[in-house]
Amino acid sequence: MKKFFLLILVAISFYSPAFSESEKELFENGVNFLKQDRYQEALDTFTELIAISPGNPDAYKNRGVAHMKLDQYDLAIEDFERTKEIVPDLKGLYSNLGVAWYYKEDYPRAIENYNKEISLSPGNHFAYFNRAICRSELKEYEKSLGDINKTLELFPEFYLALCLKGDLFTKMNLPQKAKQAYEEAILIDPDKSYAAEQIAGLKLDNSKVIKEPVHLSEPTVNVGYELQAGAYHVRDNAVEMLKKIENNGYKVKILELKRPSNITWFLVRIGVYNLRNEAQSAKTLLKSNHGIDTIIRPFGKF
Repeated sequence: MKKFFLLILVAISFYSPAFSESEKELFENGVNFLKQDRYQEALDTFTELIAISPGNPDAYKNRGVAHMKLDQYDLAIEDFERTKEIVPDLKGLYSNLGVAWYYKEDYPRAIENYNKEISLSPGNHFAYFNRAICRSELKEYEKSLGDINKTLELFPEFYLALCLKGDLFTKMNLPQKAKQAYEEAILIDPDKSYAAEQIAGLKLDNSKVIKEPVHLSEPTVNVGYELQAGAYHVRDNAVEMLKKIENNGYKVKILELKRPSNITWFLVRIGVYNLRNEAQSAKTLLKSNHGIDTIIRPFGKF
């Protein structure tokens, strides 16, 4: 999970009107270097600005970000702490401190900073998400899950949060709930592979599955597979994909999935395959012959 899920909230401020022209130029150059991923040059530029204007919090904050990007976490923390001395309640600053302490594997210190960030910005879903990761590292799975639920309350279509939710349920030995979370992630972004790969690795006891009702435009069945070529909020987009696949000689349909959050998905599905390996063969042919990417799904289900 490390360095895959964790998000750095980079708050790049604009120059103050009180800056001199030389300070303004240095600040803008440093920001541009950050945006271009030229972190050492950004670091050098903000260091030069600090020499001219040692009380400038934005210079320290952005130099801290450059240190972070260069994996220089102790130096990043020094700059963020200096920023805190100048502007104690700067939003975004404590999230960056949380990330730095996380990478130093001091998860309690990271959580302390996320607590502060959340107190300053209770609508910051990134702070809840990153705190959930730290709590997961401490094996505080219930607390982590609480943070993920808050994250998704604030941002329901956050792919990585749903993936982490699936990971947490997996660690809690709740594979069916994990599968549901990963499936929701796939609906949000079918092109990303993490959630699908995690489902493939789950050990499920299908005899113990409690199926929740799902509203579809066609009746569901309990056997077989089909290929999903896309999931769309706009029906016209689904129809466009359907026509593209039909033109290549395949039988295609659209399933309408209505989520409890009142979000409607239009799923483009291809064929019916009794065995998973048959579906896999069809998936490979579609990709090689027509350049169409698909995922294997249970027939008639999301």
